[in-house]
Amino acid sequence: MMPDKYQEEYIIPGYFIDCNHKLKASSFFDIAQELAVRGSTQLGLPDPVLNARGLCWILLRNSIHYERLPHMAERVTLQTWHSGIRGPISTRDYRMLEESGKAIINATSSWALMDIAARKIAKPERIYDLLSPEPQCPERALEPDAPKIVFPTVCVKEEAGSHLVSWSDLDYNKHANNGKHPHWAMDCLPAEVSTGQTVTDFIFNYIHEVRLGDTVQLYRAQGPDGAWYVEGICNDLQSFICKIIFN
Repeated sequence: MMPDKYQEEYIIPGYFIDCNHKLKASSFFDIAQELAVRGSTQLGLPDPVLNARGLCWILLRNSIHYERLPHMAERVTLQTWHSGIRGPISTRDYRMLEESGKAIINATSSWALMDIAARKIAKPERIYDLLSPEPQCPERALEPDAPKIVFPTVCVKEEAGSHLVSWSDLDYNKHANNGKHPHWAMDCLPAEVSTGQTVTDFIFNYIHEVRLGDTVQLYRAQGPDGAWYVEGICNDLQSFICKIIFN
C-alpha cells in the first residue's frame, strides 16, 4: 500500500542560513524542489519515466506560509504528498515539522505536465495509468491553491536591477532553475526589509522560462497591503511575479 506521504528527517544546513541565523525564506523553495522529486519518485514517476513518454513536470505556482524560520542545524521532519489533479493542474503540498511535531512551514504548489517536443501543456490523462487524479493524502497543508498574482494597480513599479542568467542558475533542463528566482527577488528588496524583517508568506508565479545569457529586468513595489511585489521581465515577457509578506 502506498504511504500517504513522503517523509524524511532533515538537518538545516549552514548554506541555507541568512544573516539572522535562520533559514532563508527563499531557500525553502530549494528544499521543496528536492522533496517534489523524491515524492514523485515514491509514486513511481521519476523524471526518466516521464521523459520516456515525452513529458516533464513544470512548476506554475508556489505558496508558502512560515509560522517561524528554523535555525541552523535544527532537526526537522519534511513531508510532501500529491494532493490531487483538477483539470490540467496537479497539486503537491509540503510541511516542515519541528521536533515537537508542530508544523512550522506549510506550502502548496501547482504543476502541469509539458509535452517536451511541442513545448505545450499536456493532458494529465497521459499518466493516469501511473498517477491517480485522486490525492495521495486528503489533508491540505495550505488552502486554497497558490493564487495568481498581479501588481496592485495603485503601485508604481520601481526598477530594482537586473540578473544575467549564468551557468550557476541552470538546471538539467538547461533553463534557470525555479529555485533561483526567489533568491533574485529577495536580493532586489531594500536591505532594511530583507535583513530586518521576517517573511511570513512567499507566493510565486512562474510564467516564462529564462535561459543562459538572458537578462531578467527586475521591478519591485510595496503594495497598499504592505506586501512587496517583485516582477521579472525578459525579452518583453513576464518571467515571474511574486508577493512577499513580512511581519
